Amino acid sequence: MKLARLLAGLAYEGITGDAEVEVSGLSYDSRKADPGHLYFSLARDPERGRANVDDALSRGARAVVVRGGAGGTARHAVTVVQSERPRLLMGAAAARFFGLPSERIDVIGITGTSGKTTTTYLLQSIFDAAGRPAGIIGTVGIFIHGRKIYSGLTTPESLDFESALAEMEREGVGIAAAEVSSIGIAEGRVDSLNFRACVFTNLGRDHLEYHGDMESYFAAKLRLFTEILPRSRRPDTVTIAGGDDSYGRRILDAAPGRKASFGLDFSLDVHPIEFTADLSGIRGTISAFGRKIRIESPLVGETNLLNILGASAVSVALGVETEAVEEGARRCPGAPGRMEAIEVRPGVNVLVDYAHKPNALEAVLRATRKLTAGRIICVFGCGGDRDRGKRPIMGSIAARLADIPIVTSDNPRSEEPLAIIAEIEEGLKAEGRSRDGDAAGRRHYLVEADRRAAIRMALEAAATGDTVLIAGKGHEDYQLVGARVIQFDDRQVVRELAAELARGSN
Repeated sequence: MKLARLLAGLAYEGITGDAEVEVSGLSYDSRKADPGHLYFSLARDPERGRANVDDALSRGARAVVVRGGAGGTARHAVTVVQSERPRLLMGAAAARFFGLPSERIDVIGITGTSGKTTTTYLLQSIFDAAGRPAGIIGTVGIFIHGRKIYSGLTTPESLDFESALAEMEREGVGIAAAEVSSIGIAEGRVDSLNFRACVFTNLGRDHLEYHGDMESYFAAKLRLFTEILPRSRRPDTVTIAGGDDSYGRRILDAAPGRKASFGLDFSLDVHPIEFTADLSGIRGTISAFGRKIRIESPLVGETNLLNILGASAVSVALGVETEAVEEGARRCPGAPGRMEAIEVRPGVNVLVDYAHKPNALEAVLRATRKLTAGRIICVFGCGGDRDRGKRPIMGSIAARLADIPIVTSDNPRSEEPLAIIAEIEEGLKAEGRSRDGDAAGRRHYLVEADRRAAIRMALEAAATGDTVLIAGKGHEDYQLVGARVIQFDDRQVVRELAAELARGSN
């Protein structure tokens, strides 16, 4: 496609050079630029931007999109597009380059602090049961027919998003259940998508190192429903929001067009009539727009009941038969690392969950309490180089809701793990907990910076009826320590330690 045609009618400041140059592909990572590409320089630092542009040009890029002064093209005969919002331009150009796939694929955007990943897995299972193959785009990766084609950002850059939708269309996938993060919305990664439906799960403290405060965080989420969804070219779009959540009610009030609510309250459009939840799963009956749906799900905990309600709401709103909702919920094993049960020894339950923010940790601990006859032993930490204000809050939550909190390292990144732990301890101490107290009492907590050793400590302490909850990393199979990426999977570590302990007891 010629550059002039690709950019016709789109917003940018100007072009220098040959606007009729043929563009064979698009890239934003200079290391992936190929001959004939249009390269989008996204770096805000001018020096970094110039270095990236030079790298892309050295690999054969024919044209570049840059912010003012970031061209680095003095020694290259190349076409330069000036754009102060290169991500927005990239999204519009990528949609056009790949043939506007979101005009034909039903893209369902799921946003909220917690529940996004599991909701995408439920939607895929439900639509597959309805005979409508669905793909997944989100934290765990991009999946087409169960095949992983991408790992990276929760909400991919627009170029990767559009490319994935085009591949889904080629492979006969007509539905894409996609996690939409607040940062992805704020950066314009989804502005050019034509959503069929958007779902809001809930809102709690997260990403404040990026957004600054809760209202700014919420405002980013709200844009999906008040700006991006309303301009979709898809007919009969719908907003689905959790009505138990105060922010969800604000979205329902502000969003134009068709909308529906879900939650535990009987007044909401989709709600449970009756249910039981234990370690074998969730069973019960829900009402979806007046239709009764029988639920028998292997997913664990009331948090997953809310995810089932949200997925059921959007499915029925988009015309899926109740039988497919029942079958999809029944056969969905859930997302990896979300309330995932790991077998260790009879009578002791181990759950691994991705909860790495305050409201998620609280919800998971409350759900775990309802499943546990004995004590909850909670292993958790907080990531480095992220919102420091949540650390004492999460310490306070663990102090109130876990019998034995064990504070450990998460992904410390560039920070010192013990410094992160000290900030978590502030919340534990404020709730009257003391460090390394009597192991038989409730008013103590333990500290072990080595995550493997902390998990071992929890497994050794667990008795019949207890639940060990290992929170924070879920599906992740690595730890970020300084500049290193260390292989570490909570689930695998639990299995290895359980085998070691079993051998030691024989």
